[in-house]
Amino acid sequence: MTRLLGPISIWNWVFYGAVVIRGILLTTALLLMMAVSARADFVGHGAPVRDVEISPDGRYAATAGFDDIAILWSLADRSQLARFYGHEAGVNAVTFLPPLPGAARPRVISVSDDGTARIWDGDTGTILHILQGHEKKVVAVAASPDGRQVATASWDRTVRLWDATSGQLLRIFTGHTNSVNDVVFTPKGESLISAGYDGDIRVWPLAEGAESYRFAKVGFPINGLALSGDGTVLVSGSSDQTVRVWDVESGTLKQELGNQHDGAVLAVAISLDGKMIASGGVGGSLYLWNIGSQVPRISLQVEHYRAVWSLAFTPDGSRIYAGGIDSVVRGWLTVTGDSVIGQSTRFQPVERVPSSMAFSDDPVERGSYQFRKCAICHALKPGGPDRSGPSLAGIFGRPAGTLPGYTYSEALKNTPVVWDEETIAHLFEIGPNQMFPGTKMPEQRLTNSQDRQDLVEFLKQATRDISTK
Repeated sequence: MTRLLGPISIWNWVFYGAVVIRGILLTTALLLMMAVSARADFVGHGAPVRDVEISPDGRYAATAGFDDIAILWSLADRSQLARFYGHEAGVNAVTFLPPLPGAARPRVISVSDDGTARIWDGDTGTILHILQGHEKKVVAVAASPDGRQVATASWDRTVRLWDATSGQLLRIFTGHTNSVNDVVFTPKGESLISAGYDGDIRVWPLAEGAESYRFAKVGFPINGLALSGDGTVLVSGSSDQTVRVWDVESGTLKQELGNQHDGAVLAVAISLDGKMIASGGVGGSLYLWNIGSQVPRISLQVEHYRAVWSLAFTPDGSRIYAGGIDSVVRGWLTVTGDSVIGQSTRFQPVERVPSSMAFSDDPVERGSYQFRKCAICHALKPGGPDRSGPSLAGIFGRPAGTLPGYTYSEALKNTPVVWDEETIAHLFEIGPNQMFPGTKMPEQRLTNSQDRQDLVEFLKQATRDISTK
């Protein structure tokens, strides 16, 4: 996901256009192709991270995960500040809105496979508005430069404009012939620019009566957009392994950057001055380019990633963060490639933070929410609907990998593990790949110990009548 760049001073923030900083300002020369490793990680999601964004004041990060939650982080001490529960499917993108009057932290907007956008209070973790109306998954979100409006892009082929204060739907934009994958605001907030699977880049003027138009036709699905701070340069990343640089005023293609990514380009960014761009893709590589050059200025290999889904830079351009398929957000210093924090320490989750689930004192109720992430793969009762994973009926006391009629991987066939409260909690603490190397189980972790306890309590009750004691 990519967002607009362009500084505007507002609400005592340095408010950068759509509020997400994707630029990078390098003040010293870098080696031509310097492969480096990431050492500073955010660890808190239990599934792949779809998006990471940095607040315009550089104090906060927000992340979106396939574990159905969004998280607000402090960059200063690497702690979780709020966990946003409520989406009924994976969260695809997040961005920031200015704080409410009297609030200390910004609001966060998240969009999800459940077809909704949600606006959250960053102080309390509670939900402020649910934006409903899309007919399919919502995959991108942007905020206007003044923070008063929100734009969402969906696989229902529409872009929608919302009032950020009331949550009211203002307009629906139609014209894409396939899924819309990204949307950005122009620097003055007068237009939206979107791109999608149909290979079109479209401009949507917000003035009453103004006609939308096709800006460009790429011919391949477009996954991400980025707009320079002055609104003159647009960057797109597409499934043909190519990054394209466009002149916004003339609508002409200025540059094509190909032959580096070994798969689809999934994320792009552009510097505040419009002179450098960054791209990430399916192969797990992140490239920094000088506009006008066909050779990457620097190459970052994101450890263990099979895809880089999101790129975010701090406002001063000193750090870059990447989110991808292994549930961890990794960060580097942009000039040296060193760890953001200078050591191997990861961003550690805290044990309890404000969240929208804080209203419930019942661990079983909280655990039922955690199980929703597992329900797509596992039934709870005998004779339940077929799932891709084994039934959890009788799970307590059962040796792992022994359910009759289910074909297990070799990693589970020969394990001595017996499922009980301790081993189930441990599975979700370290993840299937760590507990059963070589397993085909989806990677799913719960980094919060209370969440793990809640899930175990739910499973004990949900399988009580059929569990082997």
